[in-house]
Amino acid sequence: MEKFFKSLSVLALTFSLIACQGEVPSNEEANALALKFVNAVNEGKYTDAFALAGQDYFNARPQERWEEYYAAIQEAMGPVISVKLARKLTDNRLSGRFYIYQFSIKHENGFTKEMVTMIQRINNDDPLRINAHKIDSSKLLKINEMY
Repeated sequence: MEKFFKSLSVLALTFSLIACQGEVPSNEEANALALKFVNAVNEGKYTDAFALAGQDYFNARPQERWEEYYAAIQEAMGPVISVKLARKLTDNRLSGRFYIYQFSIKHENGFTKEMVTMIQRINNDDPLRINAHKIDSSKLLKINEMY
């Protein structure tokens, strides 16, 4: 009988944890959001990109500084020729589900790697938003130091 109650308790706890997680965005939704954000940034459509971002994104730097940063990168790297998804990772942690995307961007003057991160926290029904964005290239060392 004791074994029955232990099994029942474990089962009840499992269902409780599943119920607490709420609606989790699909990988397809996260894929589309990451690509839409990267394309908007690289096309200079900052208002469209910023509409996809959450508060954590703006905690890194204010909107005006993001615009300056992106404009400096576009000036240094030139127009975008192609965007390729290089890696993606979905990771479930106690605090939520993390979506991490790495894009390889071919510009007229070289390549950049862009990392986009989103987090869907547990017990949070807010829509999925971009939380972080990082751009790396050996040609951007001075720009990245400034921002």
